[in-house]
Amino acid sequence: MENLDKILQFENREKKEKFDDLVVFTTTFYKDDEVSKIRAALAEKFFDNVEKLNIKCVVVDGGSSQEFINKIKQYKNISLIIESSLKMGESRRKALEIAMNKIPEGINASFLWVEPEKEDLIKEESLKAMIEFLRGGKADIVVPSRLSKESYPKFQKWIEERANKRAKQLLDKSGEDKLFETELDLWFGPKMFNKEGAKFFLNYKGNLDKWDSIIKPVIEAQRAGKNIVSAPVDFEYSQSQRQQEEGNIEFKIKRVEQYKQILTELGDLHWMSKKEK
Repeated sequence: MENLDKILQFENREKKEKFDDLVVFTTTFYKDDEVSKIRAALAEKFFDNVEKLNIKCVVVDGGSSQEFINKIKQYKNISLIIESSLKMGESRRKALEIAMNKIPEGINASFLWVEPEKEDLIKEESLKAMIEFLRGGKADIVVPSRLSKESYPKFQKWIEERANKRAKQLLDKSGEDKLFETELDLWFGPKMFNKEGAKFFLNYKGNLDKWDSIIKPVIEAQRAGKNIVSAPVDFEYSQSQRQQEEGNIEFKIKRVEQYKQILTELGDLHWMSKKEK
């Protein structure tokens, strides 16, 4: 019986999906306040998941607490760069640039941008659902689509659904002849792409250059003839974050500002100043 158990364990390890062709890249910035502590705890779970799946990971940190930095340094599969002078878009591009050097030439590499608080996305079934399109040559960029948003704070769920619909309306009216036939879950931060898709994120130049740096490149890539696909994933929002954010006016204001600023970058005239119009 003991020998049979060992054989079964070995077979299970062999069946485990390998992600040698994937590099995850992200950015971190956690201080000692209560909000940061909750998010840092999620980030540690994120890095635990990355380590369990033996995935290469690049982290550009903007100046987190020493306690958090010391924890990250313990992970052997993580390349940590501390750079406090970079802004949001710049730090993401820096992380991607380093990630692209992690896989040798000749390999069909994939790269995943994801916020470190989204630890629930770093699981075998979700990653496989996305990467199979890139491995099969069916896509240059994969936009994961949440099967449900019921785990989210009610206001965030409402505004992200509204934002996705508004983005599609803008693109359908842009004269591009149905730029996207279906509504993409663009407001869900994570994006996975191959080396061709990566160029649009790496070379992005925007007036805002914040959250738009992981949304607008998808549109620019599609306009350039690259293949964009949607991949459904089973994702649960952290309940510790939801408890912290639900009903919090400051978080609501932040979501509205993100909504307005990103849509302005996408060309929504409603939010533009008279001078911009």
